[in-house]
Amino acid sequence: MSLKWHTWELPPRRSPSIRCPSPTTPPLADQDYGFRHDNFWDAAAAAAESHAIHRDAERALHSQQEDKDPYVPQLNVGGHGATQRRLRSYQVTMIGITSGIGTGLFIGTGAAYAKAGPAGLLLAFIIVGGILWCVMQSIAELATLIPTAGSFPHWATRFIDPAVGFSLAISYGYCFTIAIASECSAAAILVSYWSDISPAVLISISLALILAINLMSVRFFGETEVITGAIKVTCFIGLLLVSIVITAGGAPHHEKVGFKYWREPGAWTDFHGITGSTGHFLGFLSAFVNASFSLIGVETVVITAAEAVNPHKTIPSSARNVTYRIAIFYILGALFISLVVDPRNASLVSGTGNANSSPWVIAIREAGISVLPSIVNACIMISAWSAGNSYCWVGSRMNVAMTTDRQLPQIFGRTTKNGVPWVAVIAA
Repeated sequence: MSLKWHTWELPPRRSPSIRCPSPTTPPLADQDYGFRHDNFWDAAAAAAESHAIHRDAERALHSQQEDKDPYVPQLNVGGHGATQRRLRSYQVTMIGITSGIGTGLFIGTGAAYAKAGPAGLLLAFIIVGGILWCVMQSIAELATLIPTAGSFPHWATRFIDPAVGFSLAISYGYCFTIAIASECSAAAILVSYWSDISPAVLISISLALILAINLMSVRFFGETEVITGAIKVTCFIGLLLVSIVITAGGAPHHEKVGFKYWREPGAWTDFHGITGSTGHFLGFLSAFVNASFSLIGVETVVITAAEAVNPHKTIPSSARNVTYRIAIFYILGALFISLVVDPRNASLVSGTGNANSSPWVIAIREAGISVLPSIVNACIMISAWSAGNSYCWVGSRMNVAMTTDRQLPQIFGRTTKNGVPWVAVIAA
C-alpha cells in the first residue's frame, strides 16, 4: 500500500471554468447563483470586505449594549418588572429586622411552651433559627448579585427549571395570601380584649387599610413598616426588661423566680400525658412547628432587592441584621419566656387568641402589674396588622415575578405611574 501525497494549488489567475461577475457588476438577476467570478482574487476580496462589514456591525452592537445603563430594567424580561426603586436603606433595614413579626412570636409561643417545656421551646427556636440563618446568607448573596423581581422564584426559573420556579412562586405566594387573612383575624380577636365589637367589622377595616397602603407608592409602604417596626422593637425590648425585673424579684410580689421553672416541673414537659423521652420528643416537634411559623417573614428582605434604591449595599447589611433578629427576638425571647411563666399555666392553652394567651401578659399579670397587659395587647394588635400588610406586599411581588418569567398573564404586571403593580396587589 503506497501513500500518495497531494499538493494543493490555487486555481489559475484567469480560469475559464470560474466565471462570475465582479463585485462592481449589478446583482445576479438573470444568471445562475453559482460561484462564477471572473477573478478568484476579486471574490476573495469581496468575502473579506463582507466579513469586515459584519464584524464592524457586531462591534457597534456590543458597544451600544455596553453603553446602556445596567440599572435600567428591560421590562418583563428576565425577572425585571415595571416596579420602581424607591425603598431607602433605612426602610429595607427595618423590613429585615421586623417584617413578618406578628402573633406567632407574641401569642403562639405560649401553646408551644406548654407542650414542649423550657428546653424544648428554646431548642426548637435555636434549630429553626440556625437553618434560616444559613438560608438567609445564601439568598442575600444572590439578591445582591441579581436584584430581580420576586428574587428566589426567578432564580429557580433561571438556574434550575421554569417548573421549579413556577411551583415555588405559586406555593410561596399562596402561603402569604392566606396569612393575610390569618393576621387580620388575629388582630380582630385581639380587640376583644377590650370590646365585644363584631370581628367582621374589624377584619374589613384591616383589609381595607392593607389594600390602600399597598396601592400607594412602595415608599409609603416602607414608611409604614418603619413605624410599625419601631413599635414592635420598643414593645419587645420593654417585655425583656420587665422579664428581667420579674425574674430578679422586682415585681410587686417581690418573688425571685430565676430558673425556677427549669427545675420544677423541669426542662421538659410530657406531651399530652405521654411520659419519658417519647413525650419530650413529641413536645419538641410541636414547638418546632410553632417556631417555623413564628420565623416566617425573615426572608422578606431579599424581595425588596427589586425595589431598593441601592440593593448592592442595603441587602448585605440587612442580611447581617437578620442575625440579631433571630438571636434577640426568638432565641432570647424563648429563654426569657421560660424564666417568667410556668409551662403548666392553664392560660397558655386557653385558646382565647388575644393577650390573655400571651406568655408575656400572663407573667406580667401574675406578677401583680396591672397597667402593662393592655399596652402589650395594643402592641400585639399592631404587630398582627403589620404582618398582614407585609404579607400582601410579598404576595403581590410574587405575582409580578411570575409575569416577568411568562408564568402568569401580563395583566398582573401592570403598574401605575408610581410603579405599583395594582392588579397584582388586588389579586393578592
